[in-house]
Amino acid sequence: MRRRVAFGVLLAALVLLATVTQGWAFTTAPLWSFLVLAALAAAAAATSSFVPSSGEGLLARLRGSCAVVDVAATVAGAGVALTSARDGGTASLALVLAGFALVRRLTTPQGCGPAC
Repeated sequence: MRRRVAFGVLLAALVLLATVTQGWAFTTAPLWSFLVLAALAAAAAATSSFVPSSGEGLLARLRGSCAVVDVAATVAGAGVALTSARDGGTASLALVLAGFALVRRLTTPQGCGPAC
């Protein structure tokens, strides 16, 4: 439940930030709008996966070299999406980065270790 709330809050904040910085162009640039929205949703989902479960410490989620790669890809994906300026290529790069982080967060074991 905590992760769902974190996802909703993060997604709303990122969409609001994108609206303030770039504005949305659903009618004139629908592909760009879709790519940016998908990238922001993937970044929010990847970031919310760092929220610990009840009874679990935050350090357990941030331990290991895998977490560093995941955090970097998540921040890079959201950052590129927020600065894509209605460019479809840049927005697709943002989606790839955020999607990469999300897939890694969902498939990499929490202990990580040398499996990264």
